[in-house]
Amino acid sequence: MIQTILVVGAGVSGLSSGILLLKAGYKVQIWAKDLPPNTTSNIAAAFWYPYLCSPQDKATGWAGLTLKYLKRHALDDPKSGCRLCTVTEIFDEKVADPWWADAVESWRRAGPVDLPEGYIDGYQTEAVLMDTTYYLNWLMDQFKELGGRIEQREIKHMDEALADHRMVVNCSGLGSRELLGDKQLFPVRGQVVKIKPNGFDHVLADDDGPNSLAVIIPRMHDTVLGGTKQVNDWNLEVDPQDTQDILQKARALSPAFESVEVISESVGLRPARSEVRLEIEKMGDKAVVHNYGHGGAGFTLSWGCATDVVRLVDDLRGS
Repeated sequence: MIQTILVVGAGVSGLSSGILLLKAGYKVQIWAKDLPPNTTSNIAAAFWYPYLCSPQDKATGWAGLTLKYLKRHALDDPKSGCRLCTVTEIFDEKVADPWWADAVESWRRAGPVDLPEGYIDGYQTEAVLMDTTYYLNWLMDQFKELGGRIEQREIKHMDEALADHRMVVNCSGLGSRELLGDKQLFPVRGQVVKIKPNGFDHVLADDDGPNSLAVIIPRMHDTVLGGTKQVNDWNLEVDPQDTQDILQKARALSPAFESVEVISESVGLRPARSEVRLEIEKMGDKAVVHNYGHGGAGFTLSWGCATDVVRLVDDLRGS
């Protein structure tokens, strides 16, 4: 008899891991303090692009697997909220080739027509945009249709999860600071502004240049403007000054944002770490498979990391 595997966390990492475990034949239950639409993942401006994650060699592999999975399983389902999009990252100086180049089928240098005033270089690639208004619900529906069970339940220590389960997959994100005492985890605060669409049709990002951090993400029924990357800032309240800065940076990138209609503002905390923790931890005769610390790339690494979660669970079961 296959025992039930408990997944802690119902963000993109927990749901993706749970889905692939179910597809591999395991029984899976999720416990989570928050469920969609109230997770950190729901706040994310989710498009495929490796950001604030390491180690780079592993992240490239995970990101490449994720992109392939999204193209194979999500793009043809209108309920997923996913679509192909051009992603352009821009720079005010000449830069080397992107470290993530092996994760994509192709990429190209941005030409002069693609670069806002003041920028001289950039990367462009065709990637996938995941509209979290739909995508998290799509993941939830898949998980349940495959037989997974979800319980909204907060735990304070990993011992609570291990009390009735021999195997736990920990996708608790920033919650692992409390659950495990992992002080390598730290928040990188991100504030975004949602506006009504204005016809701007591609993702544009400046991470290191004069308007850093600026990102424009056109989704199905809104456009997300970002953002902030405030390290070790735990503030979950909307900062009006951040909102004004975000709007100003968008205007600097494109005249299309000279006048906008704001729909909402929100804040999320990216679970950053020196590197993603994806490994087995033995706890007596029980085990935890950790999958957290994805920084700003939780969606981008999700299916690749979930694939490794299944491999590690298989290894544990075999031993």
